[in-house]
Amino acid sequence: MIPPRDSLPSLALTPSRDFPALRRVLPFTLPYRMRMASAMLALLVASATVLGLGQGLRRLVDDGFKSGDAATLDRAVLVLIGVVVLLAGSTFFRFYLVSWTGERVVADIRRAVFDRVIALSPAYFEVHRTGDILSRLTTDTTLLQTVIGSAVSQALRNALLLVGGLAMLAVTSISCFPSHRSHRDVRVPTLSR
Repeated sequence: MIPPRDSLPSLALTPSRDFPALRRVLPFTLPYRMRMASAMLALLVASATVLGLGQGLRRLVDDGFKSGDAATLDRAVLVLIGVVVLLAGSTFFRFYLVSWTGERVVADIRRAVFDRVIALSPAYFEVHRTGDILSRLTTDTTLLQTVIGSAVSQALRNALLLVGGLAMLAVTSISCFPSHRSHRDVRVPTLSR
C-alpha cells in the first residue's frame, strides 16, 4: 500500500550554507589533480597579468609619451600587447581546464549516484516518487557543476586580485611618501566647528 502523499518525506530544495558538505566532492576531484593544478597555474598567471596591466599602462605613459622617443613608445606598446596576449591565453586555459574538470567530476558523481540508486530495493521506490528523485538528482548535479566548473574559479580569481591589488596599493602608497618623513610628520585633517 502506498502511503498518502502528505506523509512522504519532502524532497524540496532548501537553500543550504553547508560548505563542509562539499568535502564529499573532493574524492571525485582527485583523479584530475594535474588538470586542477594547471588551472591554478593559469589562474595565477591571469591574475598577475591583470595586475600588471596597470603597471604596463603607467610605463607606456611615463616612458613612452614623456620621453618623446618613438622607439621607447613602440617597445612599451609591444610589451603591453604581449601582456594582453598572455592574459588572453591564461584566461582561456583556466576557463577550459576548470570547465572540463567540472564536467568530468559531475559525470563521475552522476555515475556513482546512479549506481547507488539502481542498488536500492524496490520498496524504496514505492515510498519515494521516482520523478522527485530524478529531479533532485538532475538539479543537484547541475548545481555542483556550476560550483565546480566556474564559481570556485571566479572566487579564487577575485580573491587573488583583491590581495594583489591591496598589496600594489600599499607599495604604491608607501613609495609616494618621501623616505625622510616619519609618521609624526604626516598631518591628518580634522574637522573644526
